[in-house]
Amino acid sequence: MKLSGDEVRGIALESRLVLTDKELDGAARYINDFLDMLDRFKELDLTDVEPFSFAEVTECPLRDDTPVPFGNRDAILGESAHVEADYFKVPRIMEG
Repeated sequence: MKLSGDEVRGIALESRLVLTDKELDGAARYINDFLDMLDRFKELDLTDVEPFSFAEVTECPLRDDTPVPFGNRDAILGESAHVEADYFKVPRIMEG
């Protein structure tokens, strides 16, 4: 599967990347080389290979997921310049 320059340009735009023509050519070459490498896996004979399975975990090494108080909320919100009506105000990232 090969991607055209227009397809790579479309992917870049959706990723909010602006590429020069030289960068676009390099990105297309890099992506297509990667896809060619992945196609080589289709050539492998995996008929006698058992499916991979994760080791069974008998004891979770992580802490229990229990809610705890966050701390002095008013002090934290009071220090920020980006607070509006008890919420953090973040910049818009999408048009619309």
